[in-house]
Amino acid sequence: YVEVQNSFTYSLQVSIPPMGETDVELIVEQLLQQRLGEVAFEIPMIPNEEVDKVKFDLSVEDVFGNLLDFDIDLDLEDLEESNVEADVKGNSTNTTFPKPINLHITDARQHNLPQVIRGRFKPNEVPSDGYLYTDGSCFEHFFLPTSIDPMPRNFFFLLDTSESMKYSNKLDNAKKALINFIDSLSPRDSLTIQTFAGKGTIDLWGVRPGTEEEKKDAKVFISKIKVVDDYRIWGTDLHEALLEALIRAQHDGEETQNDTVDVLVLISDAWASAGETDRAKIAKHVYDLNKDGSVKIFTLGFQGQADMTLLDAIALMNGGISAPILQGNEDFASQITLFLGSELGTILLSDVTVKITGEDVTVMGETKKMYPLLAEGYEVVIRGLIGLPHARDANAPIKAITTAATMDNIQNWEVSTVVDLDDPVKSSLCYQSYAHSRISQLVRMREAAEFLGDDIVKSLLNLADSNCKEEEFSDCIKAEALDLAIKANVVAKGLTAMVTVNDDQCMDTDEAAEICVDGTTPDGNKESYEPKYGESTDGIMQSSTMTYGYADEYGYTSASIEISCSTLFFVLTMLSMLLFAIA
Repeated sequence: YVEVQNSFTYSLQVSIPPMGETDVELIVEQLLQQRLGEVAFEIPMIPNEEVDKVKFDLSVEDVFGNLLDFDIDLDLEDLEESNVEADVKGNSTNTTFPKPINLHITDARQHNLPQVIRGRFKPNEVPSDGYLYTDGSCFEHFFLPTSIDPMPRNFFFLLDTSESMKYSNKLDNAKKALINFIDSLSPRDSLTIQTFAGKGTIDLWGVRPGTEEEKKDAKVFISKIKVVDDYRIWGTDLHEALLEALIRAQHDGEETQNDTVDVLVLISDAWASAGETDRAKIAKHVYDLNKDGSVKIFTLGFQGQADMTLLDAIALMNGGISAPILQGNEDFASQITLFLGSELGTILLSDVTVKITGEDVTVMGETKKMYPLLAEGYEVVIRGLIGLPHARDANAPIKAITTAATMDNIQNWEVSTVVDLDDPVKSSLCYQSYAHSRISQLVRMREAAEFLGDDIVKSLLNLADSNCKEEEFSDCIKAEALDLAIKANVVAKGLTAMVTVNDDQCMDTDEAAEICVDGTTPDGNKESYEPKYGESTDGIMQSSTMTYGYADEYGYTSASIEISCSTLFFVLTMLSMLLFAIA
């Protein structure tokens, strides 16, 4: 039984008979995306327990089978000094590899091996008009323009200074990230900073241009920001803070030139606890005030404390992006700096839209097709399904037309392709990539629909099946996500889990078994199976072999890892599986 807890944590329960052997292969797929000119990836290496042996193979190839150089964070000096079979180049913890890595570590307990290996590579360049692929049923379009002059930016930072921000140095880290980001401003940019707590505005700086003198003054202002210690304004008035900031940002935008991009960035760790606390009303009031989409709202929340559902809904409805600031990964300041630099660094385009066209072409269930901003080194990716009439000439072109505002004017880019029926690997990657991207989109939209109601979400999402019979739109969203997860064999958090089986014949593993190994119940009936949370399984999983695949259109990594313990050695290979829905 396999269930996903988060991006790289999976609970895996295996029943092993005494002195028996069980084979399982767990395939982990991760969508990769270019940010700041490179693609980052993470590969789970060992489970949450010590193991005796690790075999690790990793390569990065483009879609033509050419090997690409890549970097990984792994201490090779430590491994090379011990009894490790290795075929690698490099001798540092951040090493560039021009060929596959092959490691066979027979004394894994003697090394401080990471549970997750992090790496990165530079993908091949995307053609200036974009890259479009279709196999006649699935399509992918990648777009990353070059030779575009950056647009001036009008930034409005809304920073939470309520009492909870003093814990874990959250406020100090946010201040450090803002000071780092200010260095990227040019005299064409402008900046405003507003702090809030139990009332909408505590302190205010700006609006000022991004000159050296004003940037120096802004840094002094930020350095003096403190957590509010006045009990009369304790709490967090997100409602008042957002509305006041939005009104100011809109006014500042009206005073600037037409090609300026207006961006509001909220950084908070709290729920609305003062003033208006109805989350749906807060989100709706912000949306109503910003219906023209003139201000793009981006939200950053400290995971575990911030109301990420509300922050995500506000960003979703106002042309922005939300992101959690994670505990236990990089320090908070680095995460905030990376987000601001990648999403809002050198902005090349705003209000980017993509349209797939062609004679008698029907586009269904496309992923996000409107992007509020596009920063340098970042890519626009849209995936979806298409329908073609049987009589249509397979060589007739299908086009992707991208439209966006630039510093000078509205510009169009057009790329065309024909149906590719000769590459089953590409076709499979296209569908799996689409499934992951679409499921993530649908799950997010379902949460927004349950939170905000159907009307707003309907304007933001096109379902693949426009004839859904469910009464609630959120149920239609879930139905599409569930159907796609089952077809693509995707285990998605809160949506599906997986039961593994290891024989073609129906056999009870023990008298208490609730499911036979061929997916039927012990009496032979086909029924859905929901394991009881917390129930124990016979035997202990002692080792595993896991194969991980990560893919995008311009380069992909392929990694396999074999891990084992001495108590009972076996190799895990999954022979079949049964996906079921989580209620």
